[in-house]
Amino acid sequence: MNKLQYILKEMSYLVNKHKLAFLLPIFIVLILLVFIAYYVGPAAVTTFIYAGI
Repeated sequence: MNKLQYILKEMSYLVNKHKLAFLLPIFIVLILLVFIAYYVGPAAVTTFIYAGI
């Protein structure tokens, strides 16, 4: 969990320092896809990717 906290802290620092607020939705979607891939399986993520959602 320590690595995850470090990654999230670095992402928030990047967004705040460089005023890249438009990246927040992209980060949120990537985090959700990783969560789905880890807990449900990669087949669920490929469904979203090929559907264009």
